[in-house]
Amino acid sequence: MSTQSNESAVTQAVERLKSFVETKEGMSVEFSAPVDAAAVAGLEAKYKLKLPPSYVRFITTLGTFKVEYDGQELIGMEEPGLLRAAAPDPSDAVDGEDSEVADAIHQALFFQRRDDDSVENFWCFNPRARSPEGELAVVSYSHDEAFSLSDGEEDFRDFSTHIVKVIDDFIETYAEA
Repeated sequence: MSTQSNESAVTQAVERLKSFVETKEGMSVEFSAPVDAAAVAGLEAKYKLKLPPSYVRFITTLGTFKVEYDGQELIGMEEPGLLRAAAPDPSDAVDGEDSEVADAIHQALFFQRRDDDSVENFWCFNPRARSPEGELAVVSYSHDEAFSLSDGEEDFRDFSTHIVKVIDDFIETYAEA
């Protein structure tokens, strides 16, 4: 999928989310202020990691978002200044020598909580899996499951694809609520 069609898909998904939330009493979507190029450069320097272009486009044009229902957050993204660059427990890591896995897991960038039921379930960027376009693979981390960062292209999911799926899954889940 081209960059332009990815951007269009993300824009359409965000519009679907906004429209959907408007139809639900007690539900709201809130976007943080977009960040500027200097903030992106600061994040990249802080984490020693080039952020994926699709994620940078999202946070510089839209900011981050969270959806709340009666005061409880249902889905949301970490604000860029609050990204986490280390796993809650590196001992959960698998695949490789302990020191390599620990180093890798400290490089994973946790950018979105997966659900509101657990404070330590995240979506993160895998710095070991970068596409030729500079996109990082999005992988899931669950506090109660082994975690690994693969080098492979199998199941590569970039941020644009990820955020569209998250939004569509959210709408499908709460359509009946």
